[in-house]
Amino acid sequence: MVLLILEEGLTRMSDIRKDSEELNQDEIKLNKDNAADEQASDTGVFDIVEADAEDDNTSASGVTEKEAEPKPAAVPVVKAPWPWIVIAVVAVIALIVVLVVDRGGSGSEAVGELDGKSITKADLMDELIKQSGEASIGSQLDQVMMYKVIKLEAEKTGKEVNEADIDAYILNIREANGITSDEQFESALASSGMTVESFREQVLPQLELRLVFEKRLAPTEDDLKAYFEENKDSYGEEEQVQASHILLSTKEEAEAVLKQLKEGADFATLAQEKSIDTGSAASGGDLGYFGKGVMNEQFETAAFALKKGEISDVVESPNGFHIIKLVDHKDAVTASYDDVKDQVKNDYLDSKINEGFSDWYTEAKKADGYKNFLTDEDATAASEEPSASASSSPEASAAQ
Repeated sequence: MVLLILEEGLTRMSDIRKDSEELNQDEIKLNKDNAADEQASDTGVFDIVEADAEDDNTSASGVTEKEAEPKPAAVPVVKAPWPWIVIAVVAVIALIVVLVVDRGGSGSEAVGELDGKSITKADLMDELIKQSGEASIGSQLDQVMMYKVIKLEAEKTGKEVNEADIDAYILNIREANGITSDEQFESALASSGMTVESFREQVLPQLELRLVFEKRLAPTEDDLKAYFEENKDSYGEEEQVQASHILLSTKEEAEAVLKQLKEGADFATLAQEKSIDTGSAASGGDLGYFGKGVMNEQFETAAFALKKGEISDVVESPNGFHIIKLVDHKDAVTASYDDVKDQVKNDYLDSKINEGFSDWYTEAKKADGYKNFLTDEDATAASEEPSASASSSPEASAAQ
């Protein structure tokens, strides 16, 4: 059971891939790794693990991956950063622990009633501990307390995260992952058992950590420019096209649809009616923007050869027979520091959080008087001597 998962690292985030049996472009699958029962890795960060591809090469509509698993033409493989962010994967007992610990009130507060007698918070907690053991419940309590430590330390900065900050963060996530509609976003979250509202709540600790590490490190303009130069490629934009397509099973069907288009039929309407790519058909065949190396070779060659508004002839690929319409074209763009400096600052802080979270959390628990009576952890009794890893960390160096 887990309460949350954090992504392994900003600069090397997991690819978000499509299950090869699904065509829905909306879905982003987060694999629940068996190791997620542990609170954190050595860096204090939890992992979002890339969803494994299915053994079958081809989906119901023929979407395959390149070479051994040809890249799909109907649905692009998204390689964009999902946030290094708290992602709730709440199991039943973990949720109960949150409710019992976080709602306040005394242990005698009633949470249920049976045969006219109250069942109290204390009763519930005793039963949970009896069933799952102190170590398991203590681990869940530690996760709850971690949220509280982050909030306490963020409050010490004198700043606070507002709704506009959360909106901007989520917008960046959507843009980075090619999510163009609210429906796509909601579907992607739903596939991980979340809603937009619960996701917004989980964004908050990450943004609070930014406040903490900004005060802790006080990055200079030179620090940020150096980070930009080291990661410059990630801020530019490659050449991209936005295309729609209609996917058919046979060449004869495709030629019949192409004939209708040449006679003036509406492309989006025919895509909704005829396309076997159910992931894009509902949106009129729209595949959004994609760069080179995403679709299979035949589809990519045809799409990038079209002019804006132009419709291709029938294109055969391992997926079937396509008719492609080019909606838009974007030239490659090389970013300048001034254009992206706000994003550079956020990425810099996120990378430092990823590197230094464990050392920072150890220090913060001690400063805030952390005591977990279920696991017998008393952070205030920790050794005064700094560990070798802490003394050599970027944060420790910055503080000297």
